[in-house]
Amino acid sequence: MSSKTTEMPADNAVMAELIELCPDAIIGIDRRGTVTFFNNKAAKLIGRPAAQVIGSLHISDVYGSLETARQIKAGLYSDEYGGTDRLEGYETTIVDSSGAEIPIRLSATLLKSTVGKELGSVGFFHDLTDRKALEKKLRQLSITDGLTGLSNQRHFYQCLSDEMARARRYERPLSLICFDLDHFKECNDRFGHLEGDNILRQVGDLLRSRLRQSDAAFRYGGDEFFILLPETGIDRACNTAEKIRTSFNRRWPHATCGDGEGDLRVSLSVGVVERRDEVDPENLIKRADLAMYEAKKEGGDCVRVERKD
Repeated sequence: MSSKTTEMPADNAVMAELIELCPDAIIGIDRRGTVTFFNNKAAKLIGRPAAQVIGSLHISDVYGSLETARQIKAGLYSDEYGGTDRLEGYETTIVDSSGAEIPIRLSATLLKSTVGKELGSVGFFHDLTDRKALEKKLRQLSITDGLTGLSNQRHFYQCLSDEMARARRYERPLSLICFDLDHFKECNDRFGHLEGDNILRQVGDLLRSRLRQSDAAFRYGGDEFFILLPETGIDRACNTAEKIRTSFNRRWPHATCGDGEGDLRVSLSVGVVERRDEVDPENLIKRADLAMYEAKKEGGDCVRVERKD
């Protein structure tokens, strides 16, 4: 009686080796959505060994919801993402074994028999975690003032426009604080830019420690700053401004930049306004700026509030 052994065809063995060498996760499913193929990269990405996945895990468990799986299947049937029966560069998220979301770029194709019957599909899942983290970091750098760590002028205009639109839509209060530093130029001229930079950094630290999480502080330019206060009327905004002014004075008493030869006292001139019916952010900025200059004209180190008529 003879025995007979079956060996994998050479081309299949090569293909299996190439799939395992692929830097991306590869997952194959049948028509019902059950996982039929799961390479080592997929096991590492999702945190599930292939032995526990193949033949038992549904693809909706990989995507985190049945609705997401259906949307991707619909994309395969359309020609919107690279052609009928295929997806190219489709960005979505999957979930690992702990439930954490992982951003991925998916390229997939339907698998069909020689007579055109659908057998399932196979997808290449490219992990975008590092790229998304880098994009987030670069975006944060692009909207952050490097010296104070506050948001910069460009981001200020975007945030102000968004908050004004929201306040208008829902008829909610919105206030804006504008301030600059009294005698800052003299301090810079006498003691140099290092001392001036140190003061600006301290302003950033002060604002981050004094404001609510919903508020936002911005370095507009030079020694001028804005604070955006959503859901805040004029009285509460005025109280916030006064607290910031007094906190600043406690940190920098009369001898802030003094050397015994005509001390300079760096202080704040603060203007506070509440949004009226403005649509253009420039109008609200102008009102806050004018209120700040009123404080400046009165000698500085004070808060001036423009109230509604």
